[in-house]
Amino acid sequence: AAWSGTAATSGGVVPRGGSLIELLGDRRWRTRAVAGMLLAAVGLGAFWGVTVAGQKLAEQRLLEDGVSPESAQQQAKFAYGIVQAAGGGVGLLAFGPLCARFGRRRAFTVAHLLALVIVPITCYVPTDYTQLLLLLPLFGGLTLGMHAGYAIYFPELFPAHLRATGAGFCFNGGRIVSCIVLLLSAELKAVLDLRAAVTLLSLIFLFGLIVIRFLPETKDQPLPA
Repeated sequence: AAWSGTAATSGGVVPRGGSLIELLGDRRWRTRAVAGMLLAAVGLGAFWGVTVAGQKLAEQRLLEDGVSPESAQQQAKFAYGIVQAAGGGVGLLAFGPLCARFGRRRAFTVAHLLALVIVPITCYVPTDYTQLLLLLPLFGGLTLGMHAGYAIYFPELFPAHLRATGAGFCFNGGRIVSCIVLLLSAELKAVLDLRAAVTLLSLIFLFGLIVIRFLPETKDQPLPA
């Protein structure tokens, strides 16, 4: 007999297992799984197409400022690996409290909007390396911080026996779908100026704004049974 996501056995009550067939066979869970997968694909694709471009943006800015290629390469590593990464870490740490305070959907919506804004600003506004260095923490935090929300949001979308299956489908499926962005990123960066390519790739955050509309708010809501 089934009861609250568990099954009775001769040894007592054990958790009822979930499966991809059950996850995708039920319209309610299928919709959440596919939308969650696409939401993850946005963040993961943007990471490889946009966020990691911070190092090349810094290197290009330094070269335009007349810095030698060797020095530009080393300084760009510092800009990305220390300065931008610090901002990314703050963004990741902040996203959980923001989800708790304002709700999951609102936090993701604002994060995608701000990411959409910060990318062209970072690409085109700085006129020297120092100005770019000041923007990179924001660039890192706003394009990366939303990743912390996946671990909070995805498990809340599914009943107990499908929680691990559903969350795993969302995140790992998103990794596979994001490969499309990787291929597109390589093509764009090969034929366009780096700033233009990164700005175009950041339009993926618009898609994230659409996807989040198909997902429910889970803050202060009972978990699905």
